[in-house]
Amino acid sequence: MGLYRRKDSQVWWMSYNANGKRQRDPTGTENKKLAEKIYAKVMVDIQEGRWFENQAKKKTLTEMIERYEKEYTDSKSYYQEKRDRSVFKPLRSFFGDACTLEEIEQRVGGYEMFRRPDVKPATILKELALLRRMFNVARKQWKWKIPNPVSDIELPKVNNARVRYLSDAEYGRLMTVMNQAEERWLKPFVIIALETGLRLSNICDLTWNEVNLFNRMIIISAEKMKNRDYIGIPLSEDAYNTFKDLQRVQSISSYVFHENGERLYSVKVQRAFRKALQQSRVDDFRFHDLRHSFASSLVQSGVDIYAVQKLLGHRDGRMTQRYSHLSVDYLRDAISRKKKSATNLLHSELALSVKNAVTP
Repeated sequence: MGLYRRKDSQVWWMSYNANGKRQRDPTGTENKKLAEKIYAKVMVDIQEGRWFENQAKKKTLTEMIERYEKEYTDSKSYYQEKRDRSVFKPLRSFFGDACTLEEIEQRVGGYEMFRRPDVKPATILKELALLRRMFNVARKQWKWKIPNPVSDIELPKVNNARVRYLSDAEYGRLMTVMNQAEERWLKPFVIIALETGLRLSNICDLTWNEVNLFNRMIIISAEKMKNRDYIGIPLSEDAYNTFKDLQRVQSISSYVFHENGERLYSVKVQRAFRKALQQSRVDDFRFHDLRHSFASSLVQSGVDIYAVQKLLGHRDGRMTQRYSHLSVDYLRDAISRKKKSATNLLHSELALSVKNAVTP
């Protein structure tokens, strides 16, 4: 073991044992004295336990992405897989394919400024979240001795407090347009979104074995939900009647919503929905806002915010709090109690003053 020369190389090579395995690496130099210093440093790193960390940091972004693709991305759903691959492109563009993990640690703080002219903060946050996820997998699953640089930077601030819902007039115009839409599946699709609050992907993936018309329930397994927790949603009268109408062609496909037996993809649904919005003059509205409309309707009807949280499938109640301002009944009750309490206290003090004044 030690330094040696190879016939096919001009630089000095190192041979050493690390963790019981023989390693052979080039020193990268033709200078023997410099090669001896490099070799000596490697020996010290092995003795002091830094060698594995240094080796991991030499791995490249390309190595990490390719392994993550093979072990995780390739087994995801169609749109999750597509989303991952769309994130890999800007990461490669900013860092470069040959960028080492150590260099990522030094440069990741500039990623937000690089992407800010082209995309919204929410997109930057999703991209950095995937990079953080890959580093966590590398550390915990692959046992690469590396820190997670994304955990040490300040992430973009994203305002998720948007609550946009359909007014009665907008709802009427939208339904009128969808009655005449070429895509016959669009109106029932939107009705189910409004009546259940399900996300677009969940409605596209909805199968008949998840719809129980006898018990009037939709039950979706945890694997298909965003927060990995199963959800059960009772059917309203409108949702029940819509499913009953759709059930007439159930034999064509196992999916509730389809076109000639083929599963509907979210891109196609959104394209048809945007067209209907334009024709019905409904501005600043997205498909996801149908979910907001569902939640807003519940809150304005006096439904408890915790029940809304369960129906939306929010694991964190803070996500549901954005709708609490739509119901002021509990605030009025709180204020009325405060006034009542203050009035009672005032009356008590006046009564006590009068009593003291007349008592000899």
